[in-house]
Amino acid sequence: MVVPRLPMLTTRTDLCSTCAVMGGLTRRRSDLRRSCSNMGGGAANCIIGGMAFEAFGERDYRLFWTTQFISNIGSWMQGIAQGWLVYRLTDSPFLLGFVGFANSIPQFFLMLPGGVVADRFDRRRVVSASQCVQTLTALWLAIAIYAHRITVWQIIAAAIVTGIAMSFSGPAYQAMVVDLLDDRSRLSNAIAMNSLQFNLSRAIGPLIAGVALSLYGPFWCFFLNAISFLPLIWALGAIKARQIRHPVSEAAMLSHLGEAFQYVLRERIVLLLLAIVAAASLFGYPYLSLLPMIARALFVNDAKGLGLLMGGIGAGALSGSLVLSVRTPKPSRMTTVILITLATFGIGLAGIGFTRQQAPIFALLVLSGASMVICVALCNTSIQQRIPDALRGRVLSMYTFAFSGFLPFGNLFGGILAEHRGFQPTMAVLGGSLIVTAGVAAVLARTSS
Repeated sequence: MVVPRLPMLTTRTDLCSTCAVMGGLTRRRSDLRRSCSNMGGGAANCIIGGMAFEAFGERDYRLFWTTQFISNIGSWMQGIAQGWLVYRLTDSPFLLGFVGFANSIPQFFLMLPGGVVADRFDRRRVVSASQCVQTLTALWLAIAIYAHRITVWQIIAAAIVTGIAMSFSGPAYQAMVVDLLDDRSRLSNAIAMNSLQFNLSRAIGPLIAGVALSLYGPFWCFFLNAISFLPLIWALGAIKARQIRHPVSEAAMLSHLGEAFQYVLRERIVLLLLAIVAAASLFGYPYLSLLPMIARALFVNDAKGLGLLMGGIGAGALSGSLVLSVRTPKPSRMTTVILITLATFGIGLAGIGFTRQQAPIFALLVLSGASMVICVALCNTSIQQRIPDALRGRVLSMYTFAFSGFLPFGNLFGGILAEHRGFQPTMAVLGGSLIVTAGVAAVLARTSS
C-alpha cells in the first residue's frame, strides 16, 4: 500500500493519494479484438469485458499489481477503522482532521527530497523500507487496541511516522511503474491498471471494515492491514525492476530539484495541472476525514454506515477508473474533461451540505468518487506523458507534493470548520471552493492556450 488516504493514516497514498498512479490512454479498436491468452504464461494481452490488460503480460508488473491490491484493501480497512476509532475516543471533528494533518505534514517538507531519492537510489528498496515501517506502525496500534491502551496521541504519533515513510515511498512508487515493464508501450495501460486496483480496493476495503467493526471491533482492521503489507514486501524483493538511475553528488541535490522546477515553470500546462491537483487536495479530499462524523449523524449503527458511505465513494471511484480504462479523452479535450470533473466533484460535495437523507447523500458520494478519480487520474496521465525519464522521479514528487502537501491544511481547515459549524456547512464550503477553482482554472487554461 502506498497511496490510500482516508483519515490519512497509512498509505497507499493516494495519496500518497490519493496519492496511486492513475490514468489510462485510449486504445485502438484492434487492441480490443485481441484474444485472451494465458496470463500465467506471460501473454502480452488479456481482454476482459472489452478492456485490454496489456500490462498483465509483464510478470513483474503482474506480481506487483496483485500484492499491491491486497495491501491497499488492508489500508482502506485501517483507514475506516482509524477514523471511527478517533471519533469514538474524542467525539471531536477537529481531531479527526488533525490526525490527517499529522500524517500529511511530513510530506509537505519531505516529498520533494523524496523525488531526488527516487531518481538516485533503488526504488524497490525505498518502497520496501516504507512498507516495513507502515507494517510496524499498524501492528503497534493493533497491539495497543487489543490491550485496551489505545489513545488518540498514539494514533497521531503513528500517523506522523507513517507520513515520513510515505514522503519517500510516494515518488518512488509512482516512478517505479515504468521500471516494471520490458515493453514501454504498455506504460499507459499499466497506469490505468494501477488506477483500477486502487479504486477496486477502495470499494472492497471499507465494506469489509464496516462489517468487521460492527462484529469484532477495530483490532482486526489494524492487524489485517499489518499482515497485508507482507506479500508486497516479498514481491518487491522478487521482481527485477529495470531502473535507470541518474546519480548526482550531494552538493548537486538542490540544483537537480531546481532543474525540475524550471521544467514545470516552462511547461505551463504541467503547472496548471499541478495547481488543479493541489486545489482538489486542499478543498476536496478533506471530506474523507469527516465521514465518521457524517455516519454518526445519519445512521444508528455508525460503523456499518461508515463502511457504506466509503463503499459509495469506492463504487464511484471504481466506475470512473473503469471508464478511463476503456476510453480516455483525446489530448486536445483532456483539460476540458479535467475541469468539468473538478466542477462536478464540487457539486457532489456541496450537495451534501443541503440534505440529511441517506439515499441522496450516498448518490452524491458516488458522483464525488467518480469525478474525483477521473479528474486526478487525467492530471496524472497528462503529466506522465509529458515528462522525460531523467526528471520523472522529481516531477512526480512535485505531483505527489501537490496532492499530499496541501492535504494537511485542508484536513485542518475542514476539522476546525466542522467543529464549530457542523458537517453540512463544511461540505457546502468545500464543494463551493472546488466549483470556483474550476472556473478560475478554465480562464487560465484559455489564456495559456
